[in-house]
Amino acid sequence: MKYLDLVELIKDKPEYEKAGVKKGMFGAVMSEESINGKWQVVFSEFYTGKDIADIPVREEDLQIHEFVPTNKYPPKN
Repeated sequence: MKYLDLVELIKDKPEYEKAGVKKGMFGAVMSEESINGKWQVVFSEFYTGKDIADIPVREEDLQIHEFVPTNKYPPKN
């Protein structure tokens, strides 16, 4: 994992939910390296780009993607 990698949250945890982030959301890695097994990740609204949360996430709770798969696009409101 590296800076600016596109990642998907693959596990729900109370600390993520408290920040407004849930399984299936995509974010970008904002740190150069992990600290205690966690990466700083910013999650933003899919269509607007408005930031939702900038939180540390455990590496095992993230999956790296080259791009957002079209079948994972959220519905437009």
